[in-house]
Amino acid sequence: MSSRTAGSRLLEGLVVVEIGTRLAATACGSLMADLGAEVVLVEDKAGPRPERALAAAGKRSLFVDSRDAGDRVVLFRLVDAADVVLLSSDANALDSEIWSRARPERQILCDLTAYGHSGPLAGTAHSEALVQAMAAIADTTGRPDGLPTFTGAPFIDMETAVYGLAAIMAATLVRLRTGIGQRIDMALYDVGVNALLTFIPLVLVDRHATRAGNRHPALATWNAFRALDGWVLICGPTNVQWRKLCTVMDRPALVDAPAFRTPSARVDNVDLLDAHVGAWVAGLTAVRCIELVSAQGIPCGPILPLDAIATEPNLVHRRMVLEASDPLTGLKLRIPGNPIRATGADVPVAKPVPMPDADRSWCLERAGTDTGAVKRVTGDVRLSGRPLEGVRIIEIGMNTVAPLACRQLGALGADVIKVEPPTGDTNRINAPLRADGEAYVYALSNSDKRGIVLDLKQPSDRETLWTLLGTADVVMENLKPGSLHKLGFGAQEVQQRYPSIVYCSVNGFGYDSVYPGRPALDTVIQGMSGAMAATQVDGVPMKAGISISDQLGGQFGLAGTLAALFARETGGTAVHLDIAMQDCSAWATQACWNGQAGAPPVIVAASDRLVAIEGDVSLVPSASTLSAAELVEKARGLGRAAAPILSVKDVMENPQTAARGLLKTVPTADNNEWLVLGSPLKLLSTPAEVRSAMPRLGFVHVELAHELGLPASKTPLTLRA
Repeated sequence: MSSRTAGSRLLEGLVVVEIGTRLAATACGSLMADLGAEVVLVEDKAGPRPERALAAAGKRSLFVDSRDAGDRVVLFRLVDAADVVLLSSDANALDSEIWSRARPERQILCDLTAYGHSGPLAGTAHSEALVQAMAAIADTTGRPDGLPTFTGAPFIDMETAVYGLAAIMAATLVRLRTGIGQRIDMALYDVGVNALLTFIPLVLVDRHATRAGNRHPALATWNAFRALDGWVLICGPTNVQWRKLCTVMDRPALVDAPAFRTPSARVDNVDLLDAHVGAWVAGLTAVRCIELVSAQGIPCGPILPLDAIATEPNLVHRRMVLEASDPLTGLKLRIPGNPIRATGADVPVAKPVPMPDADRSWCLERAGTDTGAVKRVTGDVRLSGRPLEGVRIIEIGMNTVAPLACRQLGALGADVIKVEPPTGDTNRINAPLRADGEAYVYALSNSDKRGIVLDLKQPSDRETLWTLLGTADVVMENLKPGSLHKLGFGAQEVQQRYPSIVYCSVNGFGYDSVYPGRPALDTVIQGMSGAMAATQVDGVPMKAGISISDQLGGQFGLAGTLAALFARETGGTAVHLDIAMQDCSAWATQACWNGQAGAPPVIVAASDRLVAIEGDVSLVPSASTLSAAELVEKARGLGRAAAPILSVKDVMENPQTAARGLLKTVPTADNNEWLVLGSPLKLLSTPAEVRSAMPRLGFVHVELAHELGLPASKTPLTLRA
């Protein structure tokens, strides 16, 4: 079996030139190198970056002076020969020049910027932190009684890198079909707005969507508690879990106490509840507490400090933290492994860091000679169809992870069929609910899909699923490991019958794991991946307000699936992708591993709202007498980048959100309509388009009913909480 067939080099044969200096561009290039592409990192002759090993590992290096005529000839010949070029045009003039110039018709240009190329903020070169301010990421992170908080790791940059990879892979599939490349306009702001999925429903029912600390805004028990030797997360909000937790704590009287008897009562009395749980945890070591709680099947875990990530057993087992020495700077740094892991593929134990090549003959050979025969284009030619038209996806997923991946695949044109059990996706009953009893978060998570209800314990429904699988290209699932295997639909069974199917599994700790069967929730994964340790508020590790681990799991599932489809179409075989949310979340903290994370902006109170300012704010006097807009302008005049800290409601009403098409109202097949999120995948020649929301549970589309021999007029099912 070749390495390509085994799935470790899904992008073998692609040539990528990475010029952009934003972290999103660097991380996207690193992912492509990990997947087998030849990535050439263009570096500035003025001097290497301190974190060069992190940026350059697994790539080739070309040092250039963009002002030198000879260097420019070499660079532009190499750029013209590349399949993919990674840019960040709001950061420097060279990237902007390459974005705008005539290029080979087959080429894919991906520009990763703060706000993209449209809207009133187009071209504004804000940092990740200021985008967090503008996209309400800061306003939804931190203690409810404290200031907005910037995440210590650059999660929006990292999410943009993964979405950028997904968009590039969609464009390569278009190029395979048409021979034509295109430009891609990726914006951190678009990604940040999409990350607000769980907060937008609160605004829609006139509730204030803001910070909840380490608690869940609507569930309890759900918090971080201090043990004798560290921090522990406990997330057990159901009545059954509360009863088991009281048994473990030897507090049986609390089970039926009026303050804690129901889920609503526990939320209403959360301070008292957390005091009881906190007092119990305080008398135990973290390890003992986790042993006791996890034995009852209650999701829990330690909050690992960043320096413990390299020794975390599952991350070690899955080789997610590597070391690399930079021969140029002499520095040894920790660097991440690849979260897109295919079953049976070799997992690298090292990624070499290149020296800059003094001999550029390889570069000129790669570039070849431009005879003028290559057709060149400027701007964007609109191509017919969407990237994934003709591709069928079977989604067997719940909550956020698989639904996120599949709504983006649907926006790219795939025929996504969501398989739900008779009780439905659990998001269908998650508050807040609309007046008709339907859940906002479900609609936001499930656009551009058709649905079918199957009870896989019933032979007839299992046969219906096999019929669907016989027409499918991809299975996307995020159930507990082993659940589908018990029902006869694990990866081995499905690929044995249908070898061409790409099977993508995303779960907390992976199939190949030292924690088989361990339950995982977003907050627990944030704690066990370094994501919480990266953000400290008054010495307390703090989760990101957005569901960063759920989102990254879905995004890597999306990107991995598209890469696997590309590999299948270019001579490889279908693979089983084993993606762990813990891997994805740890990968996203890599900028914090080597002690080089920058200081966050300073938060200053203007007369009407808070403002984030980078640098020395002593140069900005009398802030409280100025409006936020005036303060931002004043800071800019003094050479300080600044941005207002917006709320979720502000973001929803922001002209930039409208200009980028990030919120829109779409119909359902059962004559309803919903406000949903637009796609952040901005392919300019074959745009992703969000066209519909999911209907009620049990509604079967006419075409799907005809295909499967089912009645199309089936009465929608009634959900019970």
